[in-house]
Amino acid sequence: MPTPPSRALRLCAAALVAALSGCSAAPLRLAPPAHAPHLSGDWRLDAAHSEPIEAAVKRLQAQLHARMHKALLAMQRAEAPAQRQSTPAPGHDHAARSASAPVHGGGRTVQEPGVEVSAPMFGAAWVRELIGHVPVGSILALALSPHAFSLTSATGVQQCSLGIPTVIAFGPHDTANQSCGWRGRTFIIELQPLLGPKLSEQFAIAPGGELLMTLHLSGHGVNVSLVRRYRRTTQGPPQTLLPTSD
Repeated sequence: MPTPPSRALRLCAAALVAALSGCSAAPLRLAPPAHAPHLSGDWRLDAAHSEPIEAAVKRLQAQLHARMHKALLAMQRAEAPAQRQSTPAPGHDHAARSASAPVHGGGRTVQEPGVEVSAPMFGAAWVRELIGHVPVGSILALALSPHAFSLTSATGVQQCSLGIPTVIAFGPHDTANQSCGWRGRTFIIELQPLLGPKLSEQFAIAPGGELLMTLHLSGHGVNVSLVRRYRRTTQGPPQTLLPTSD
């Protein structure tokens, strides 16, 4: 019985992510591998065999909610001994309970090792970064030389110099260290922000000749991948969208 397309896509994506994560500890290499895949050229999105962005966003939001819930439970457990030892004065029991109750609104922050984030909105920037690194439009152009990589889509050009780490903007209030290179037969751009999970853009050629672009957000309690599939086209490079006043 044939495998449903959606299930086959999930299995393919899971296998690709597992293969890439298995060698995630290996450093990026500047020299391409023997018989390196030909990534340069113009590519058209195969939407029917690409996962919708909304599906990855929902998985990320679910992981963020679970992470926040776990942190709030940890705070409640840490506060419990102090609450048991304190004896409220008569008539002030209700006020004491209200003051010590966990806050789910804007005033409470969640402290974790190496990062402090606001509980209500701490993952919003990560969601925006995942969405923002999905190329807009159906056409993208890749150019890869021994020294530089560029990706052109409808929203502009993303560039990376091999062997030269750079600092770029990441979210409204953060920066990230950007580096790129080869890991096996996959070309990877890694963005490591000062706070938050790492975002990687991975480019590989499937056995059928299609370009697989995998966005992978990992660390700090999240692990989400989005796989987009492209086919070579002779349509030409994408037309960059003009900025608007709104």
